[in-house]
Amino acid sequence: MKIAFDVDGVVLNSIEVILEHIGEITGRRIRIDELGTWDLEVLGIDVKTLWRAVEWMYKAPVIAAYEGATRALSRIHRETREPLLFITGRSDPQTAQRQLQALNWNPTVPKMVVTGGDRNKTQYLADHLVEFMVEDDVKHVQEYLDAGIRVGLMHRPWNRDYSQAVTERFASWEELEAWYFDHLR
Repeated sequence: MKIAFDVDGVVLNSIEVILEHIGEITGRRIRIDELGTWDLEVLGIDVKTLWRAVEWMYKAPVIAAYEGATRALSRIHRETREPLLFITGRSDPQTAQRQLQALNWNPTVPKMVVTGGDRNKTQYLADHLVEFMVEDDVKHVQEYLDAGIRVGLMHRPWNRDYSQAVTERFASWEELEAWYFDHLR
């Protein structure tokens, strides 16, 4: 099964960096559990402030990974002997690659392909013949499903109210890892 992983919100806890910087700029503290979507404008954050925070996040040398992400991804890489495929919505995928490579991998940084550049990843998924996408942003999930790509939704506060059908839902990287190896065999 050809699987791809989104970066921000799936592997990297990027939203923490963004919200922290918004707080530094505006003095407003936004908690993650306040989010109902990745689109932060609905919280009254102006676009200029939002983009300043996103650019700050892109420049960060390291962003913490979600618990269990590097362990699960290392195992997937080790057992499949294939490069990990990350498809990001970032306009510059190299920023994501740099941050992914900076994570505390065990024992070494796995081979990886990092591509993307648009929040709608449909074309990148098709280009790489992806069969299953692990995503947290629900904006284009139906388009992926319509294109025949199965979607595993990583549960996050900003997608908790998403009630549309997806292929799988994961509450943790441990769940995703167990599911992956049950379906690989």
